[in-house]
Amino acid sequence: MKRSLLNATFFKAASLTLTLLVASHAQAQTIDTINRKSVKPQKGTITGITRDEVKIKPGISAEVSVPANDIVDVEWGGAPGALNLGRGAENAGNFAVALERYTEAAAEAGSSANVKMDIQFLIARVTAKTAMEQDASKLDDAAAKLDAFVKANVTSFRFFDAVQLLGQVQLAREDFTQAETAFNRLAQAPWSDYKMAGQNAAGRLAIARGDFPGALKSYDAVLVQPATSAAEISRRNEALLGKSAVLIEQKNHAVALTTITEAISKADPEDSAVQAEAYILKGECLKALGQTKEAILAYLHVPVLFEKEAMLNAQALYNLATLWDKVEQPERGLAARTELTEKYAESKWAKMLQ
Repeated sequence: MKRSLLNATFFKAASLTLTLLVASHAQAQTIDTINRKSVKPQKGTITGITRDEVKIKPGISAEVSVPANDIVDVEWGGAPGALNLGRGAENAGNFAVALERYTEAAAEAGSSANVKMDIQFLIARVTAKTAMEQDASKLDDAAAKLDAFVKANVTSFRFFDAVQLLGQVQLAREDFTQAETAFNRLAQAPWSDYKMAGQNAAGRLAIARGDFPGALKSYDAVLVQPATSAAEISRRNEALLGKSAVLIEQKNHAVALTTITEAISKADPEDSAVQAEAYILKGECLKALGQTKEAILAYLHVPVLFEKEAMLNAQALYNLATLWDKVEQPERGLAARTELTEKYAESKWAKMLQ
């Protein structure tokens, strides 16, 4: 009798433990996570989404509003496993694999409108990255996907990110009218860093049009604004580099070098996009001034320190492939040429070597 009671007690306890474990696992599977730029991730249940913010309820605590411009990504509870695999591949620069995983996730997304919306954006984003960094033949496809997302998701927290990408793709397509429309829309975002990004984009568009006074006006409009957050400081440094690009176009290389040096010193070492562009522009200045060895050193920073910035890396490799011969090191020039044609075969820089 005593053994029977012990067995019954044991099985009840085991059953209760198993039930709690299953419930705990199920709860973990449905918890949403907002990965933020400014602070640690926010976990809980997402309760509302607008173009400007995402609201999340962390357990019994009060609901938290997360501004859309502070969101890196959202890990949706219960979303297909392929979704996170796609994000990992995209962050590693494996865009083809990322697109495959996102496509799988789209097929397995079920009925969640939020998850479907996010996957649509991620597919458009990785298509745009592929087009701008690896294969320009995909620019039309990227523009179509981003345009469709923007039109269908005006209340999405991804809206302004999609608008910015759409403008960049349209600029790469040399559709300046559509690019201008997108950048003007970006400048209407409610956050200062996005407004600054829109003004910087207008500067790049002006350069593409050959309107250098207009470009300087856009960059100066950014430079007079206060910059306190990491994003605002990054946008200010982008404006410094934009101004440097105009000075280079105007053959004012000495002044451009001063501005570039300021951007390098003020930029976060981890801000790879700004740092890589700065060293590209520094190389351009030094090359124009006939300082070949110094130019090579500037370009070398990009493949050594900022390899993930694909197009800037390709540009650096192109210049290294052509400059090493001038300092009688043809074997290093061949190595740069080989790396460029193997890694970035569809880039304009690889095609310029052909």
